[in-house]
Amino acid sequence: MKTYTLTIDGETFKTKIVEYKGTTAIISINGNEYEVEIEHEKKDTTPMLIRSSRSSSSSDTVATPKTPVAKAGDVISPIPGQIKSILVKEGDSVSEGDPVIILEAMKMESEITSPTSGKIEKILVQEGVNVDEGQVMIRIGE
Repeated sequence: MKTYTLTIDGETFKTKIVEYKGTTAIISINGNEYEVEIEHEKKDTTPMLIRSSRSSSSSDTVATPKTPVAKAGDVISPIPGQIKSILVKEGDSVSEGDPVIILEAMKMESEITSPTSGKIEKILVQEGVNVDEGQVMIRIGE
């Protein structure tokens, strides 16, 4: 899993995510394990302005994201890894906390759960593909 070095008030801590399950994680801080609740930040949906590479033009262009922008209720990857198993299909109803994907990272499998209750609108990944941290994997609607 991902390893971090944190400095708080001048004191350095070696941290490692041991296990990730839904909105909780087991983390190791300087060798001691703690269970923590994770609150995902909402992604900024504002498009970026990028200056055109043409030197004769002063117009700006709007860059569109290549991957879907996360919305409330989306299942996003908490860490980079590979999709081992998709436990739902489009149209299925899920409750908050239901397992929806098994993600493998560094030879460990993590159960990724639904952050909300609703209906599976779109599955944006396939088994066997690699995902990045923060990537939208499943879109859940009402």
